[in-house]
Amino acid sequence: MAKPKNPADTVFCRTIPRHLVKRPVLIIGWIPRIVMAIARSLHRHGIPVDVADFVTPPLYSRAIRKRFKLPHPSTDGEVFKTELRRVIKDGGHDMLIPADDQALAAAIRHYDDLADLVTVTCPPPDITTQVLNKALTLETAKRCGIPVPKTVLINDSSELHDLRNQIPFPWILKPVEKQMRAEEIKSCRLNGTDDVATRFPHSQAFTPPMLLQEYCEGVGVGVELLMYEGECIVAFQHRRLKEFPFTGGMAVTAISEAPDAVLVKHSLSLLRALEWDGVAMVEFRVNPVDGRAALMEVNGRYWGTLSLPVMAGIDFPLYHWQLLHGEIPQVPSYAAGLCWRWSGGYLARLNGIIAASMGSGPLRRRLWAELAGSVHDFTFKTRDPELCFFDPLPVLISLGRSMKFVASRNFSAVLRRLPASRIIRRSIKVAGTVSGN
Repeated sequence: MAKPKNPADTVFCRTIPRHLVKRPVLIIGWIPRIVMAIARSLHRHGIPVDVADFVTPPLYSRAIRKRFKLPHPSTDGEVFKTELRRVIKDGGHDMLIPADDQALAAAIRHYDDLADLVTVTCPPPDITTQVLNKALTLETAKRCGIPVPKTVLINDSSELHDLRNQIPFPWILKPVEKQMRAEEIKSCRLNGTDDVATRFPHSQAFTPPMLLQEYCEGVGVGVELLMYEGECIVAFQHRRLKEFPFTGGMAVTAISEAPDAVLVKHSLSLLRALEWDGVAMVEFRVNPVDGRAALMEVNGRYWGTLSLPVMAGIDFPLYHWQLLHGEIPQVPSYAAGLCWRWSGGYLARLNGIIAASMGSGPLRRRLWAELAGSVHDFTFKTRDPELCFFDPLPVLISLGRSMKFVASRNFSAVLRRLPASRIIRRSIKVAGTVSGN
């Protein structure tokens, strides 16, 4: 059988002689497009991969040997630590890869208790904390002379009214800490004082604080690097084409680009100032009109578009494994112009535009343009690396989660419009007031 052009298409390995069997790797994470890119990469090279998760039911894939469900670290950290140590001891893992921010926060919280069993693929807590806290990241970037948006740390929504003359609208309000809890406010855009009054009709304390930033025009550009002892082993760059939500967020389509010398220089300066070792994605907002760039944040772990560089032949997980096992990676060049798609996110984005267009003429016109563009996004030129004929379960799970999310959002939106639902909510509120008295 002819060898596939894309290495991500194959998830099976030849039989490895017993004396060359590699010790397994444990991934902690729940985001399919990240976990699967790591698992398939390592599995292709004869490295057994297990996955542990504390958020959703475990993933199933032919690239994953075993799956474990862990207690949530924020509920009972000691039980989480004990169970994770048991999994590592029983499994004989020699690498632990946190694949999302919650997993990264949990790993550094128990770093010393894990480091005596396994190589944790992130820097020590004092370094990693500077990336999980966006305010600390931006402070370091400013000291390095890297452009950043105007930013204010706020502790209460009442402070927003005093900032109208300091930072021009629109604003971006986002959590200062990357490992969010379910009850915390997620990022939102505020276009003017009316939006502020609608979003925060009453004073609301922010614990932890929030970041208020000026909106930076442009497109999202990610510079991904693998650092080892202060040196850059490999750099890759991608540009977001479409995002979810459509107002700005995670990439659902992206394209590979040749590394921009200025952005790579900024990225290296920042990571070296942080004393970062391992993988990271440095995210910028680049204005296509004048080319000016502003730093948004740093992801100190594998990122959502990881399968794009792997598809292009830049195998970050393999190179990372090789470095930590005393091997020297052989890094090839890569082609710019490769198009990538996250199908589940694309579906959620399109649903969001449809819902928003119901009350907006301009958005209805945009919807037709989006539908026309989706024809191109689903041709053979734009690939979803999660799709694999020999390993179909991961993409089915990812699409299932996206469809469940879309159905839940649509049901909630319909429910809010029903007169009966307003009566029920009002009755519940009255009942709660009476019982409280």
